[in-house]
Amino acid sequence: MRTTRIELDGSAGHVTIERPAGRPNICIASIVRQPRQGQRAWMVWDVPADIGADALFQIATEVQRRTDGSRGTNSMIHDYYRDLRRFAD
Repeated sequence: MRTTRIELDGSAGHVTIERPAGRPNICIASIVRQPRQGQRAWMVWDVPADIGADALFQIATEVQRRTDGSRGTNSMIHDYYRDLRRFAD
């Protein structure tokens, strides 16, 4: 069994993580419901599936912030990181 898509919804935004079979990249799309001034409402990352752990953790930090509305604790960020890791090689 293989996970090809996950949708996560938080108090501030929504994120979709997907990697269809045979695709070399992970597509991460995030939307913030009520963006603050200067904040982008829509962001998309298209990253290689063999992305390093540090780079993936940085993306998880931004995704967590955009989904929950504020920077969370490391354990909160690790929840998002684990979901992202499902799609990495």
